[in-house]
Amino acid sequence: MQDNDLKIGDRVRLTSLGAERNAGIRTRTGVIKGRTRGNGFYVLMDGNKSVSTLHRSYLEAEASPDSAPVSAPPNPCTN
Repeated sequence: MQDNDLKIGDRVRLTSLGAERNAGIRTRTGVIKGRTRGNGFYVLMDGNKSVSTLHRSYLEAEASPDSAPVSAPPNPCTN
């Protein structure tokens, strides 16, 4: 994962490493609210009022519905 992959406002989820190292965080998804000076992000986890500071290796972009493959509509003219 590169720094350019994640931007403020992106929805993210914890990686397996992030979930292992941050067992106290119940929710696994959230929104990026800012950057630290180093390799961290301020993330507002779903259901929380305050942000958590997490290293970028603990985060990955959450798959958006826009990026899901779209299936072709059924053909109404089947004989």
